[in-house]
Amino acid sequence: MKINRLKILFYTMLCSLTLTGCSYFPSAAENTPEDTWADSGYVTIGSSLTIQNTDSRLTLQNNIDTLASDGLYYAAWTIGNSIPFENSDGDTVDLYDAQLYLLSGEFPSEENAQASAAQWLSAGKANYEILEEEEITCNGQPYTMITYRCISEDNPYDRGVSAFGVCGSNAVCVELTCRENFKEDLEAILLPFLNSFHYNAG
Repeated sequence: MKINRLKILFYTMLCSLTLTGCSYFPSAAENTPEDTWADSGYVTIGSSLTIQNTDSRLTLQNNIDTLASDGLYYAAWTIGNSIPFENSDGDTVDLYDAQLYLLSGEFPSEENAQASAAQWLSAGKANYEILEEEEITCNGQPYTMITYRCISEDNPYDRGVSAFGVCGSNAVCVELTCRENFKEDLEAILLPFLNSFHYNAG
C-alpha cells in the first residue's frame, strides 16, 4: 500500500474513530520498524507502550509509525492460517483465522486521550452488534471491553472483542476478530495480551 493511501486510511480511522477496516491493510514492510517481537520477545509501539511476547500464536504483521508526527501508531498480529480475500477496494489480501489490531494515540493531554478513547468506543458500538460491555483491569490498567458480532457486509470476520483504555495522555484500542471457523475463546487471547502491556506515561 502506498504511503499516501496509508495516511488517508489513518485519517479516515481518526475521523470515523473506529478500527473497522484495519484488517484490510496488506503487508507494509517498508513502513515497519525493526521486528523485535520474535527475536527479543517484545515490541515497542510509539514512545509510550511496550508489549511483551507472551503468546506464541501471535505473529507480528505490521508495526507502522507513518503518522508518528500526529501521535498515531498502528500494529497488527495474525493467528493461524490465511486464505486470499478480495476487500471492498478490490485488493487481494491475506485473511487469517484471527487478527489482532492495535491503534495507539499519544495526545497532548489526558483530556484529549479520554475524549479519543470515548469516541473510539462509541464508534465500535455503532459498527458492531454488541453482545456485552464490561469494565476490566489488566496489569493494573483499566479498560472497557466489548464483545460483539461483525455485521458489516464488508467485514469478512464473524465476531470479535475489543478493549479501550487510557493511561495518562495515551489512548489505546485493541481489536481481536476472527473467522467463523475459529473456535478459540477470544477473551482468553486478548486478556493475557493486555496483561503484557507496559506503559511509559512519562
